[in-house]
Amino acid sequence: MKVLLVGPKDSGKMRLANFFEQTTTAPLRKVASIVYHQKTIIVPDSYLESPWMHKHVIALQQSADCGIFLQPVTAKRRSYPPNFAKVFRIPIYGIVTYHHTYSEDALRQAKEQLVSCGIETIDLVFDLEKDDFSQIEQLL
Repeated sequence: MKVLLVGPKDSGKMRLANFFEQTTTAPLRKVASIVYHQKTIIVPDSYLESPWMHKHVIALQQSADCGIFLQPVTAKRRSYPPNFAKVFRIPIYGIVTYHHTYSEDALRQAKEQLVSCGIETIDLVFDLEKDDFSQIEQLL
């Protein structure tokens, strides 16, 4: 299964990619372009920030079995365009990510951002500091 990982800065894309790819020697590196790995496709956050790059993100669904839209509770501005998730024909999962703790207001805002981009239900609220990825495995 190939997973499309999309999210703004500090959303946990690389942490999830390292898990899916089962990297044990050296972690995957961040780069400024789309990266195809054996089990993941990683979309740089700059592709979300640039409206003219959205079509490239949409085209990536041809190479993926499903997608994960990540939304960190720390994000202050809108990460995804309205109804962006609805243009995808592959299953898209919405995951709110955080480090250690979060406020209820920040969690509510992160969930609202995913819902406004077309995610019907938030599938998971995930602590990036923990090494338990079983919830994500069950989701997929």
